[in-house]
Amino acid sequence: MVRNTKSSRKIPGMLYMLVSFIPWVIYWVLCGMGNRLGITIPLAISLILLIPQIYKKDFNLMDLTSFLYFSIATTATFVFNLNIFIEKSGFLGYFVLFLIVFFSLIIKQPYTLQASKRDYPEIYWREKSFLAINNIITGVWAVIFIVNAITFLLLGKPFTTILSSTLIAFGIVFSIVFPLEAPAYFVSRKFRRYDWSVKVDPQKPKEEDEYDVIIVGSGIGGLTCGALLSKRGYKVLVLEQHYQVGGYCSSFERKGFVFNTGVENVSGLWEKGPISYLLKELE
Repeated sequence: MVRNTKSSRKIPGMLYMLVSFIPWVIYWVLCGMGNRLGITIPLAISLILLIPQIYKKDFNLMDLTSFLYFSIATTATFVFNLNIFIEKSGFLGYFVLFLIVFFSLIIKQPYTLQASKRDYPEIYWREKSFLAINNIITGVWAVIFIVNAITFLLLGKPFTTILSSTLIAFGIVFSIVFPLEAPAYFVSRKFRRYDWSVKVDPQKPKEEDEYDVIIVGSGIGGLTCGALLSKRGYKVLVLEQHYQVGGYCSSFERKGFVFNTGVENVSGLWEKGPISYLLKELE
């Protein structure tokens, strides 16, 4: 497999999101102590994060909004001597983050989509399920941010710190686990009306020639299906009229030459590719 070395050096999506979140964490911690550096330091960090994006002309919505927010906060604090961005840092910060993710949903470019594209090949980007998963994750973050904003507006410490930290931790775990489990759900959902199960009578002994599933044809599809069912505890019988299994994924010999009857290439063998997942499942 030939790997694109340029793409392999990209920062993983989740780490990319966490790095973009650093200015906000510093903002809340320092402003919570009443320190004005809680505005200037995040401004400097957000500018550093934005510089490579200016060069590439590829902007991250979070980093761009962070820079604009902290620029306005710095101007209001040091030029107009207003303390609202320090005293209400929790409410204002989370409310602005809510507006970011809500706006990204409206324009159909969910906040997490740009980060997800770093972890998955371009072929996935056009899948409806890929966009749906990112819409759900972004929606969860929208709820987390607005709940935290309301919490900081109505409640005092230590409730705000405990609740906001718990929700952020939940959001991170959800963003990691959900993309791993959701694709199978979306793919299998449309086939659920055809679901079936084998009813086994525990009182009746199973005969040696009794099978749960009979598969006609031992091509790569039949063999894969049989292996998956067998792995899940079904007793499977695969029938084949040819003298060897494999279907088109085989070869034959004539006059000393071996001829391949299989397909010329199999797509999906890259890292996190669908065939890679299937082979891992069949191990």
